[in-house]
Amino acid sequence: MEKIVIIGLGNPILSDDSVGIQIARNLLAKNLPGNVDVKESGVSGVYLLDLLTGYDKAIIIDSIKTNNGKIGSFYRLSLDDLFSKPSYTTIHKIDLNTALELGREIGLKVPDEIVIFAIEIGDNTTFSEKCSPEVIRAIPEVEKSVLCLLKEENLN
Repeated sequence: MEKIVIIGLGNPILSDDSVGIQIARNLLAKNLPGNVDVKESGVSGVYLLDLLTGYDKAIIIDSIKTNNGKIGSFYRLSLDDLFSKPSYTTIHKIDLNTALELGREIGLKVPDEIVIFAIEIGDNTTFSEKCSPEVIRAIPEVEKSVLCLLKEENLN
């Protein structure tokens, strides 16, 4: 059975930015299959390699701010949707695609498949442990989508 990691990203004290971490914590309370690990983190780019190494597949949950998005909407994305080519400018500016390519080049076992659930947010600057009402309403739908994806993965 393939090993799957769920990573909730964000900052737990910056309002809507905490949504990925909140969902990861909620999923930890569920009866997940034994091949699934749940982690939370406030890092990105190359720093995610530690969390991704050793897994066949990954589900990343994070917040997103787009120009015309509606707060509380969520998107299912792939790495191809992130529109980035590998770029080794500095370690602090390495994006996820570049980090994965670097990991492969140095022989790390990183996931072949990554699904990203991104929740449209409004406020990621206010110090608060609570998300806005629109984002809170999206949380159960995102959790349901993640659980459905896990069920599909474990049936294959």
